[in-house]
Amino acid sequence: MKKGHIKDGTAMVKFIYWLKHNVGKQEITEISAQEYLDSLRSEQEGNLGISFDTISAYGSNAAMCHYKATLESNAAIEPRGLYLVDSGGQYYEGTTDVTRTIAVGPLTDGEREHFTLTVISMLRLAAVKFLYGCRGLTLDYVAREPFWSRGINFDHGTGHGVGYLLNVHERPNGFRWRMVAERQDNCVLEEGMITSDEPGVYIEGSHGVRTENMIVCKKAEFNEYGQFMEFEPLTMVPIDLEALDPSLMTERDKTLLNDYHKKVYDAVAPHLTEEEANWLKDQTRAI
Repeated sequence: MKKGHIKDGTAMVKFIYWLKHNVGKQEITEISAQEYLDSLRSEQEGNLGISFDTISAYGSNAAMCHYKATLESNAAIEPRGLYLVDSGGQYYEGTTDVTRTIAVGPLTDGEREHFTLTVISMLRLAAVKFLYGCRGLTLDYVAREPFWSRGINFDHGTGHGVGYLLNVHERPNGFRWRMVAERQDNCVLEEGMITSDEPGVYIEGSHGVRTENMIVCKKAEFNEYGQFMEFEPLTMVPIDLEALDPSLMTERDKTLLNDYHKKVYDAVAPHLTEEEANWLKDQTRAI
């Protein structure tokens, strides 16, 4: 799975590089961007296609969690605001699912705040340490606290299980704040389980933000209190620093982001052109 995510991260980095360098210079729509990303994934060795229908959403379209671009809704991506892409691939090494929200031009203060809160939320859940026996229901508050403390919420689960060259939504693990019995995704988190970590903010008629990594559950230390568990990130895709407001982040939040970005650069840079690698180095610089 780690190898598959490096391949997927390579395709995603090439896509973000292309988008950043071409938006406003050539016509790019939600559908054409989606098709270009699909083509980049298909170039990766061992790619077997996409793992689900890509969500390619610009501006207010991204406020719809499960939006799908059609010929009727297909928006042109303009050099302002936010663009959201939720996509994944099937590889012989496994299944991927990643969401990134990308600044394609100047942002409002509200867009920047919501983007930053989402990044904080994703990073804090990925960094949580817990005793064996916890379920996603126990840990979900870690992701929601940055939003709830400001009177904000997102109306979907924070994460779902992901299969190995199987379903991109797979029981029995997940993160959510309340029981939804029919989902059957509230098991004890076990070593080796892979779960998405995908908080967001959705403002109808304005914008939507979601940041999604896949994380794998693993054992941490064992001591007199029992077996502690933690997560390791699998997704290797940078988070857009151009959309970030570091003043909203604690020093720990900044360290978590810097540490993650170092892993991204080290894993993906060897698979890029020199220009792309130099760009990635700047995109993963320490804040």
